[in-house]
Amino acid sequence: MGVLNFLSAIGFLTILPVPNSARTFDGKQVIYFPLVGLIIGAMLWTVDWFFSCFAYAEIRIIGDVLFLAIITGALHLDGLADSADGLFSHRTREQILEIMKDSRIGVMGVLALIFCLLFKMGGIAEIKNPISSLWFIIIPALSRTAQVLGLTLIEHVKPEGALATNFYQKNNRLALLFCPVPLGLIFYLDVEMGAIALVVFFILISGLFYFYKKMIGGITGDTLGATTEIVEAFFFVFAGLTTSYLEIS
Repeated sequence: MGVLNFLSAIGFLTILPVPNSARTFDGKQVIYFPLVGLIIGAMLWTVDWFFSCFAYAEIRIIGDVLFLAIITGALHLDGLADSADGLFSHRTREQILEIMKDSRIGVMGVLALIFCLLFKMGGIAEIKNPISSLWFIIIPALSRTAQVLGLTLIEHVKPEGALATNFYQKNNRLALLFCPVPLGLIFYLDVEMGAIALVVFFILISGLFYFYKKMIGGITGDTLGATTEIVEAFFFVFAGLTTSYLEIS
């Protein structure tokens, strides 16, 4: 059953083919989200290496960002756009949730997508050497770890048709089992930088979860998607900045 749930997590978070028997999403997949993030990251590293060998820098950067969107079926980008439209609409909680369910995209959603992709591209542009390229493996796993933390630690808002009742894992500490893996990998790059990244990670997701709770009372599938994209964009920038700093020093 563990293998089936792992495959089910892959089938939910990516467009990779899995057996039909692994298409049941009952919440037992959540524990494997960080590991699926590592798989996505390993594929991203490979894509980046390929474009580094056969294309100029701009194509490499665009290729990396495009791969992340394609491999996830743009699932999290959709959540980011919906969340931005709702959370920045200056409406009541009920109206925000209604806006987030609307399949149409508004101005705030468009802006959120543009800036998210631009920040990713800017950070990726500075990740150039073999050691720093390990960030390509770490960051997707880090963003899926944020998903698990949200599903286990934060109240879940339950609008009609929501993804997430089955995935909601409040107080299920076992679901956190693999979360330390990507967090620990950061220290392989640099111990001091790893400590800073760890603190920044928890400050970032704590701020996001606090904002969601203040605005709508908790998390939804859309806000988890937004969290994934924000964590990825933020840490690509972080990786780019720290890579540049370490090269200078």
